[in-house]
Amino acid sequence: MKRLLELGEMEVWAHWTLLPAVLLLVVTEGPERAGLGLLALLLHETGHLLTARGLGYRVRSLELWPFGAALSMDLSTGSRGALPVALAGPLCSMAAAAMSLLLLRLLPRTEGVMEPFFCMNLSLAAVNLLPAEPLDGGRALASLLSRPLGVRRARRLTAWTGLVLGGALFSLGVYGAILGVGSETALLFAAFLLLSGVRTIRGEDRALEGLLDRQASLRAGRPVEVREAALMADRTAGEALRALRRGRYTLIRVVGPGDRMLGTLDEGALLQGLMERGEKITLGELLFPV
Repeated sequence: MKRLLELGEMEVWAHWTLLPAVLLLVVTEGPERAGLGLLALLLHETGHLLTARGLGYRVRSLELWPFGAALSMDLSTGSRGALPVALAGPLCSMAAAAMSLLLLRLLPRTEGVMEPFFCMNLSLAAVNLLPAEPLDGGRALASLLSRPLGVRRARRLTAWTGLVLGGALFSLGVYGAILGVGSETALLFAAFLLLSGVRTIRGEDRALEGLLDRQASLRAGRPVEVREAALMADRTAGEALRALRRGRYTLIRVVGPGDRMLGTLDEGALLQGLMERGEKITLGELLFPV
């Protein structure tokens, strides 16, 4: 991830796959089509943003991906607002596709612009409705399944769905390339799904493995080494988890302005916050939820 800018309280980040996707679109479709694609993506994310704010959630960060974006906000996977926020982007893309089709019928001379814009919005909506992490369809499915299965199991299910879809799409892309009808975009999308799924599963598995081992030792009456790390309250949960792994720490002392001690977070609290509210939530927000 690369931090691009700040818009008020919201940070804008870009995933590393965004640059090759944009360059590929410029090379294969031209700068005009690339501009239309970025406009379609902007409208899609505006749907998410306006819905989240309309429901009263504070958006902390926006992560730009090649096939959409992810909003980090005070919203857990199992909360009531997760489903409408997830579906708002595809619905906005569908509305944009319908409007472009209407303008195409009313103003046939706009065919060179409205026809590709219609296809881009429709494709963006269809792709994001796939039930795979971190797409909107995956987030919506996780929200629906979080009550019967729990948040962690629901997210893992959508992550595995992404791995299966990514593997199948990658195989089809390679087969098509051998036949001379392959699509670079399909291969890039397959890689995106595979990397996202692996990242979600491995990130949770490693943290859980260490936590469960220490809990088993405590229940068996064996001593457990506690190693503390001090981090500022404005550090994100994702940064804190990586710090725990690198130094094999088990407890975080959260420090505020003036080196004032605000509280402590153990691995369980950090992991729970990550699963429910995303890796961009700060340690201060985990300690003092709004």
